[in-house]
Amino acid sequence: MNHDPHSLVGFFVTEVGIRQAWPFVTFTSNSGTMTATELRLYIDTTCEVIPPPPFVVGLAAEEPASALSSLLEVLNLTVNAVTVADNGDLVLGFVGGVTLRVSGTSSAWTTHDAWWLGDQRA
Repeated sequence: MNHDPHSLVGFFVTEVGIRQAWPFVTFTSNSGTMTATELRLYIDTTCEVIPPPPFVVGLAAEEPASALSSLLEVLNLTVNAVTVADNGDLVLGFVGGVTLRVSGTSSAWTTHDAWWLGDQRA
């Protein structure tokens, strides 16, 4: 099930990794519920974290793992702003000034939507 990315405001990042061929970021919110709510952002295109991380894994850009070192920069950060641009770019602003930008444009390796937000267990 796809979710509205604007619902991520107030969620914090608990996990980054790769599922099959897609890098992902897991968001959790435990406000107002007895059990935590988890949503996962799957990325099937290019992405960047601003400011860039001080350490970058030396992998080719078409390798899914190449995004991991950048995505580690948002671990434990809380989302405070979400924008979905007309071109489909997803921009997540985090407390502390870090930004994650996921392209809305498919890359040569894209096999699904450029990005999607769904239940972790789905």
